Amino acid sequence: MMSDITSIPGDRPSAAPIKIFGFAAIFLALAILPFVWDNRFYISLITQIMIYGLLAMSLDVLLGYTGLLSFMHNAYLGIGAYMVGLFLIHVSPTSLWLACLVGVIFTGAVALPVGWVQVRTGGLAFALLTLAFGMMFHTIVWKWYSVTGGDDGLMGVPSPDIQLFRWTVGNTGDPTHIYLLTLVVVAICFVLTRRIIRSPFGAVLEAIRENEERAAFVGINVRRYKLYGWMLACILAGIAGALFILYKGYIGPTTMSAFAGAGVLMMVLLGGMGSLWGPLIGAGIFIYIQDYITTMTEHWEIYLGLVVILLVLFMPTGFVGMGSYLKRMRRN
Repeated sequence: MMSDITSIPGDRPSAAPIKIFGFAAIFLALAILPFVWDNRFYISLITQIMIYGLLAMSLDVLLGYTGLLSFMHNAYLGIGAYMVGLFLIHVSPTSLWLACLVGVIFTGAVALPVGWVQVRTGGLAFALLTLAFGMMFHTIVWKWYSVTGGDDGLMGVPSPDIQLFRWTVGNTGDPTHIYLLTLVVVAICFVLTRRIIRSPFGAVLEAIRENEERAAFVGINVRRYKLYGWMLACILAGIAGALFILYKGYIGPTTMSAFAGAGVLMMVLLGGMGSLWGPLIGAGIFIYIQDYITTMTEHWEIYLGLVVILLVLFMPTGFVGMGSYLKRMRRN
């Protein structure tokens, strides 16, 4: 009787090996891809999709699981990227892992006081504060020419070697090597985040999303857990920023703009909130459509907006919810 009570619908133990096998198969296929498909443009495009997929996944931790909307979550990707780039330029051009660690820690250090202020609000006020802080960070990198390069962006970022236990296994300047590094890091982040979200901590975040007042009534420190969720999301965004600067070798203030932030939000909505892997799919759809449309017209924003509107109207639950949505449509 107890096992029946404690079981969670949809989390059948027999389904776990299938999911693990599916994840391993996808990872293996992506790892083999650059060795069997000699098209550097699409390898580079998939690298970009994985980086923005990680950023969209970090936003899903906030929006899909905690119920907190951030309009400019991309600002924390930018903070991490700028810090990694500045460290490689001015401190040590060969210390890849130390630069990434410094970038992620600095992103968390910036996000902590910001989050402390924001979690004291909720709903629209929280969303507007993310917009205000994001615009402030965007203005700083845009105007601080002596440090960030201003409009020109941060250029001349070195391409350090990828070293594991003193063995050099590649260089970040090689498209195949940065692709594989990105794949491994994104896969690790996905597994760890999924583990965290499926823990009691994740259940608390979902309780706050469903009913914040009731969660507080049963003894949950809502502000503290909202801050924890915020920090997790920003640290993941900082990791995405470290990968971004290693992949591009450059970052400009447009990466931290409100328009770019809206694009990340669209990725989450397209893929489906509250799934973690849905935003990865959403990032792929968004970036591929954007890349395809830009080859036909310079006014790609108009057509991309129309495509996204149609997708949101006809796929209101995103890619991950398309199956259940079609079933409901058939019943009606």
